[in-house]
Amino acid sequence: MFPGEPERSVPAFDAIAAARLEERFAGLAEIDALILKETEAAWPEDVNVLLKALRSGAPDLVDHFTEQAVVLYFSTPAVSRALTGKPVPLFPNRTVMDDIDYDLLEPVITNCGGLADAERS
Repeated sequence: MFPGEPERSVPAFDAIAAARLEERFAGLAEIDALILKETEAAWPEDVNVLLKALRSGAPDLVDHFTEQAVVLYFSTPAVSRALTGKPVPLFPNRTVMDDIDYDLLEPVITNCGGLADAERS
């Protein structure tokens, strides 16, 4: 769907977002079946011709598929960075942090309370 541009370091959709699309879009098998049906004779040169044909058979499904694919692709940090030339902000991208041992904070909280009292006097 998005071929990418290796010379500009823009990755292709299938290299970065295809697996994530399977997680977020339950109708992928239906889309695959529609694509196989529409491309039995030949694959169209223009993807828009294929999308138009797919929409004629299942407009809501294809619109939802297209929306999910676009969001996934353009929210991928590598794509955003390649297209804008800027670092990617953390939001709305998912950030996973290690589990925190909150017992380690106990001395900090205890000392902080003492410092707060010292500042008031």
